[in-house]
Amino acid sequence: MQPLVSICIPCYNAAPFIGETLQSVLAQTYTNLEIIICDDQSKDNTIEIVKTFSDPRISIHVNEQNLGSSGNYNKALSYATGTYAKLFCADDLITPDCIEKQVRAFEENSDKNIVLVTAEKRIINQNGKHLFVKKFPGKGGIIDGKKVVQKSIRNGTNIIGEPGLPLMKTDVLRKTSGVIEDKYFTYCNDFDLFCKMLLHGNLFVIKEPLFFFRIVTTSTTSKAGWQQAKVVKDYFTLLYQQKLHDISKATLLFGKFMVNVMTFARNMMYKFM
Repeated sequence: MQPLVSICIPCYNAAPFIGETLQSVLAQTYTNLEIIICDDQSKDNTIEIVKTFSDPRISIHVNEQNLGSSGNYNKALSYATGTYAKLFCADDLITPDCIEKQVRAFEENSDKNIVLVTAEKRIINQNGKHLFVKKFPGKGGIIDGKKVVQKSIRNGTNIIGEPGLPLMKTDVLRKTSGVIEDKYFTYCNDFDLFCKMLLHGNLFVIKEPLFFFRIVTTSTTSKAGWQQAKVVKDYFTLLYQQKLHDISKATLLFGKFMVNVMTFARNMMYKFM
């Protein structure tokens, strides 16, 4: 029997995209899903749109009060009962075979202590137009968890991907403290969770794009600019100080330089979009 997969979708004022996102999830070739909508007191008609979908796999939870981005991530994940879980943002998309291929990677390597399965991604704009493919830097297959964190720092960015890209092993997720809720580190909240999970095992990389990351030029992240760079560098320093991922001082210094390079490139991309 197919293991249950929990698709956890935290929402806040997601009306422009939540319908398309849900259609993307419902189109999966892998069918043993629970689809968890966790709304953070939206002011628009997000919930009304969700209710137009009659699929019995969808459950709706509305927070009693606004928890903010990271708090809502954790709340959504708390409802997951599946063997595997995906934290899926309300404006992103996946290919129809995404879950099938990610579950297969887990199941066919059940003796390899895999805690996360990720893939490559296509970058799209707010209208859904394809911009480019973002490839994983390196080979696919199994990669040691600590080495993934070190490689992310050397690349100056989270190479595992945005929240909705990796599929997570739920029992390992429960061994962590969840997404960091320190508001200063909001830009790193997904990477923080992945780093904590990778202390317990390995990453599996599928070398093909199975995820669509939507760039919305009015989003908080798009507007963050160099403030985001400062937060990321401070988070890298925190990881170094924790001494849990065997990060060298040279890796930290080079990583901070690469954060500047990546931020400049990202700012240029937003400028010309």
